Amino acid sequence: MLWMQDWRGPMIHSLRARRGIGIMSSEIGEAPVVLTRNDIVRIIDISVLQTNNTEEDVKRLIQVAREYKFICTFALPCWSAMLVKAFENEETLVGAPIGFPTGAEPTEVKAFQARLAYETGCDEFDMVMNVGWLKSGRFHEVESDIAAVYKEIGGKPLKVIVEAMYLSDGELVDACKIVMGSGAEFVKSGTGWAREPTEYRHIETMAKTVNGKIKIKAAGGVRDFDTLLKMREMGVSRFGIGLTSAIAIVKEADLRAKGP
Repeated sequence: MLWMQDWRGPMIHSLRARRGIGIMSSEIGEAPVVLTRNDIVRIIDISVLQTNNTEEDVKRLIQVAREYKFICTFALPCWSAMLVKAFENEETLVGAPIGFPTGAEPTEVKAFQARLAYETGCDEFDMVMNVGWLKSGRFHEVESDIAAVYKEIGGKPLKVIVEAMYLSDGELVDACKIVMGSGAEFVKSGTGWAREPTEYRHIETMAKTVNGKIKIKAAGGVRDFDTLLKMREMGVSRFGIGLTSAIAIVKEADLRAKGP
């Protein structure tokens, strides 16, 4: 089961032996999808991406990533080298925001950002699509913009942020189709800077459009455990979540795994 129009919340049960959380399907006879604590932290990219984040915030990000074993960390570009150095001999990945948060920089600027982040040692790249071009029907420019960034990252994973909350359903479908043909590994719902959050309807449209051909990352407004569970069930492979919310989600998962 991927999604249901009349979904009323995942049925959670405790799996104490595995310290996991089951997402129960509503269809009789289906086995639960099980997420262990390790599964959860390995699908969450944690971030400090606000304008006023300081060096102390980045140090806290590093500490939390080590403590919880989150898969990837993101900070604004001036902190990328600090993250790369911190995780040089560790499993935690370092992500690079490209064209963040507007996506409206000239393509040459985005390509330069990508090349610099690649040379710094970043592992993954989350670029913002030029939403204005998309909404203006300038699809060729959008495609060229993504291609220019992809060319600079040496085949490392690229996630393209489409800011779904600014798009009509048709525009979101167009955005996903462009990303599918770009070489990117993920289409990502948002930057987290928009006033409105990523909604279930956005994920449903994205999942129907990509149909498993590329992966989906949900970001922007994923702040609680139930939202993560449902979006995971709908087909999301990775989540971009702010530091505070990510910690709260893992703690809630731990509490549910313990049971009453």
